[in-house]
Amino acid sequence: MCCRYYYADQIRDMMEDLIASQTIKLNEPLQIEPGRDIRPSDASAVICRDGNDLSVANMRWGFENPYAKGLIINARSETARDKNMFCDSILNRRCVIPASGFYEWDAYKARYRFFLPEKQLILLAGFYREEKGVPRYTILTTEANESMKPVHDRMPVMIGKDEIRPWISDDGRLSEFLERPQIRLVREQDSGQIRMEF
Repeated sequence: MCCRYYYADQIRDMMEDLIASQTIKLNEPLQIEPGRDIRPSDASAVICRDGNDLSVANMRWGFENPYAKGLIINARSETARDKNMFCDSILNRRCVIPASGFYEWDAYKARYRFFLPEKQLILLAGFYREEKGVPRYTILTTEANESMKPVHDRMPVMIGKDEIRPWISDDGRLSEFLERPQIRLVREQDSGQIRMEF
């Protein structure tokens, strides 16, 4: 599960470094505000394919749900290719969602933040489609690893900086990305009083 992520103070510098190091085009101003939480329906920066290149686009988080109110913000990596709503997008329109970290709530409604050691940029795997002229994305989730399990049984699928292009463009590696174990994260209770590293 991933229902909220955030941008820390250093997010703009990190994104500019990523854009330069990975030769990503910036066709429109970065929709990144340091210190901001990203919630479903918010617009934010997403890395996607632009012909043979990579570019940053601003998209809204969540597919419209044709069967009920609300948005579909996550898709299970194990079944996304089998679902009519997702299969075309995951096969043809994969993207990467940059974040500083994300939040999750445990069974007692305590909120935790998850991030990489040294507070590196997290890159979440997702896919997108256009709905009524609006580009929208969803985030892939997978079974939680040991750093996540004490709080929740699901976590986002994450990729490395050098894997952005393969994730977006290399169809032959799709199963590899969806099925491999996820990297361990730092877990911190949102009050800042409890911090555990794995």
